[in-house]
Amino acid sequence: MKRLAIFLLLCSWTWTVWAQDFSLVVSSGQTLYFSIVAGGVEVTYPNHTSMPVNGWDGYTRPTGALQIPASVNYNGEVLNVLQVGQLAFYECTGLSSVAIGGGVTWLGNSAFNGCSGLQTVVIPASMDTVGLRVFEGCTALSDVWCNRPTPPRTSPYSFYNLSLASSTLHVPAGSQAAYSAAAPWSDFGNVVADGPMVTLSLAANDPLRGSVAGGGTYSVGTVLNITAVPSAGYTFICWNDGDERNPRPLTLTDDKMLWAMFFPRLSDTVSVPMASLSVRTSDEALGVGVGTVEVPVGTLVEVCALPLAGSFAGWSDASHENPRRVAVTEDMVLTAFFEQLSTPSVDLPQWHVQARGRGVVVSGAKHMEISVYDNSGRLVATALSTSGEVLIPLPAAGVYIVWVGETGAKKVTVE
Repeated sequence: MKRLAIFLLLCSWTWTVWAQDFSLVVSSGQTLYFSIVAGGVEVTYPNHTSMPVNGWDGYTRPTGALQIPASVNYNGEVLNVLQVGQLAFYECTGLSSVAIGGGVTWLGNSAFNGCSGLQTVVIPASMDTVGLRVFEGCTALSDVWCNRPTPPRTSPYSFYNLSLASSTLHVPAGSQAAYSAAAPWSDFGNVVADGPMVTLSLAANDPLRGSVAGGGTYSVGTVLNITAVPSAGYTFICWNDGDERNPRPLTLTDDKMLWAMFFPRLSDTVSVPMASLSVRTSDEALGVGVGTVEVPVGTLVEVCALPLAGSFAGWSDASHENPRRVAVTEDMVLTAFFEQLSTPSVDLPQWHVQARGRGVVVSGAKHMEISVYDNSGRLVATALSTSGEVLIPLPAAGVYIVWVGETGAKKVTVE
């Protein structure tokens, strides 16, 4: 009897140790629940008053296409999503697809157990471990994209009791043999080498103030527009990286999270406190600092130092992160410091830019991401070069800074 009492006590502790700390509406419109763990957060179930297999009782189970974000904004702090906890979406039968954000490393035991409507799953390259019976009961599962070059660690029972003979596993180019030889991935009837998939996660700074459109899972290199739609009484100011375009064009090269910043219309309130961020450079011949903007107080803005003929040495506030996000809490000035290069690096690709009509032509930058800034540091165009030469139209004549990959930037004048 004493041993039985100890066993029951241990079982009780095992089932109730996790507790959700907060909830958020994510970009795909569902409410998700999170617990704080070392280094970030874990996605969990909401109801902790009973056994976790009933963890969604009394709550609305997520349905349709679900995007688990790479990070969440809670109490003004950006927290990385590291794990999907055990039984997190147990018997969420209305889910049709799940895209897991980059940075998630662990899928807990039975995380999607009983999700009988789940058809497609995107697993990020960051995934390290897929637990026991994660996809048990996912009888509609037809396509799984796993972006990790080598198979994640798994239990032999991760896809327990599923017939995968007619299902397709999509893996990175060059990884087909490794997955075909590793159980349980080898149980898929088709293992094909596809281009990697990336997830664009979009959210509003407050779901009551507005909504966003354009998020989802896409092939690398996809070009699309994202849109912010304010609710009545509110206006869209900018995205959290300071970009004010709406709709905004994007070229997707990796997982990305963006927040649309909505604020009350000036006509509907006495005042909205604003603050300016001025980004300067120590030497315009060596490099350019971008990110100058005026935004409502508290807005997160992305700034960047673009080397021209020098190398980036750091910011005036001692930070060396580049690019970086800055919370604009008051009028601020940041200076990007650059150092003269003694000799040019022979390892950098030799690309060229020249004006052509009302735009610029970039050559020698195949498979590289290109960003174009105007002379005030505002991002005006992006492109992914898929050939030896790409033409980028620009909105007006003027001086522009063209940034290619991580190789530096060059100035060009468009007449």
